[in-house]
Amino acid sequence: MKIVHIITALPADGAEMLLYRLIRASRGTGVKHTVISLSSEDTLAARIREAGADVRILGMRRGVPGPRKFATLIRWLGELDPDVVQTWLYHGDLMGGLAVHAASAWRRMRGSRAPRPALVWGIHHTDLRSTGSNRMTRWVTRACALLSARVPDSIICCGEAARRSHAHGGYCPTKMMVIPNGFEADVFRPMPQARESLRRALGFDADAPVIGIVGRYHAVKDYPNFIAAMRRVLQALPHCRFVMAGRGLDENNGELVACLREAGIGDACRLLGALPDPQTTLAALDVFCLSSRSEGLPTVVGEAMACGVPCVATDVGDTKWLIGETGFVVPPQDADALATALIAMLTLSEETRAALGKAARERIERQFSIDTTWRRYEETYRRTRTTPRGPRAERLNA
Repeated sequence: MKIVHIITALPADGAEMLLYRLIRASRGTGVKHTVISLSSEDTLAARIREAGADVRILGMRRGVPGPRKFATLIRWLGELDPDVVQTWLYHGDLMGGLAVHAASAWRRMRGSRAPRPALVWGIHHTDLRSTGSNRMTRWVTRACALLSARVPDSIICCGEAARRSHAHGGYCPTKMMVIPNGFEADVFRPMPQARESLRRALGFDADAPVIGIVGRYHAVKDYPNFIAAMRRVLQALPHCRFVMAGRGLDENNGELVACLREAGIGDACRLLGALPDPQTTLAALDVFCLSSRSEGLPTVVGEAMACGVPCVATDVGDTKWLIGETGFVVPPQDADALATALIAMLTLSEETRAALGKAARERIERQFSIDTTWRRYEETYRRTRTTPRGPRAERLNA
């Protein structure tokens, strides 16, 4: 089976990392993957190639895509002749979906009777209102909702909350299914030596409890909420220390540095920027924190759980379902509640906290392994290829 993935870009973020892990999980199954990034090369392209997939970079600029780039995308789809096209995120869904149908129409005009490839959209956000997104993204989500009944054959949602939100927002409910993100428990795993190494590298006391947060710098991650909670935690536990990692979470981010300085907690926090291997840092934490105001099924929470680290997170998307009874979940945009939960987690005995971490890893291994997720994606692809697509789809394929 030949699968072409169309995705907006290739940073090491949640949906993009899931794509990479699915490619790795499918090795040895006879599936050939090609990944088309609509924009830039970014950090994951090399790793995806190493996993055995081809990568093509379309090089679209932000904003309205040019017709030449769109024509190139159509031509590539004709050259690759995939059995399945899987698109990722709103821009990838819209551009990829239109390109698949345009490529099929072009082939028919040239006399080909080959069937159109199965087209599967991917939804990896919960809040269809696109909190914190720009006007273009909001327009794209509305366009996707309008086209969802006619363009894709199936729509995979990362969680039940995402499915409900998008059905309520106008997406075709009969085409949507839920396949939760999967995690590589062999990569993200407990590393007892990591705790001491991180504290020594960052200049923290050997016995300092460390809370970490990992994610890109974006309004939806609600870092002001985390910073406000940090200040409250330090008032109760002045020996506590913090790390913030991810794209834009570094010393070059003047806005973030100013916020930390204004809160009076700059000396207690280290900004690590993007991490090529986040598992080592995650495994070194005492507690992982998610402060977001919106998520789908947050990948980094599952990664921390796989590392045996208990989590304190906001109740967004399917985060509560993911964590289960292994951590604490609080309302979003409530710094007091977030701080209270972090303090409560840190004041548990080491044995109790370790038991929560062990339970978190067992939950990932049992319910959210990447191998299980890949099998469900593969089953969806095979079923979609052989399922009649209705009168409208038949006319498109005629």
